Amino acid sequence: MFINDNEKLKELLPKIKELRNTIDNKNFEKSISIIDSLFENLGEISGTEEFANKLDDLISVIDNDEIDEQKLIETSSETFDLFNLEVSWRDDANKNLLPELIKYNDVIKHNIGLRLQSRLTKEQAKFVARCNSVHRDISLNF
Repeated sequence: MFINDNEKLKELLPKIKELRNTIDNKNFEKSISIIDSLFENLGEISGTEEFANKLDDLISVIDNDEIDEQKLIETSSETFDLFNLEVSWRDDANKNLLPELIKYNDVIKHNIGLRLQSRLTKEQAKFVARCNSVHRDISLNF
């Protein structure tokens, strides 16, 4: 779940800071190796495809023979902003949303998928089999 991978994403923060410094210092060879390292880590973190795409865009800009400074600034800014956005929403969701989702899951876990169960419990079978119809004599209507 995206929210649970928040700590894994935060662990990448030192590499992100190092990447920012290497780009600012125009050490593009080292920047590419840091991005490659980030790609390896991102494979283990759910929901980071968009950020991985931004990193791929950044490599495309850095790996050119003639680096367009404006495009580099724009792409790197978008990449770092997206990382910060990912960390912040996951942090917020982890604090505010995850406890409620856990409660909700506890409430519904015995109801959802009831028809997929191979066998009902005795309590469930009695509840499902209970007749809810209203019986009345309609013989006088003929």
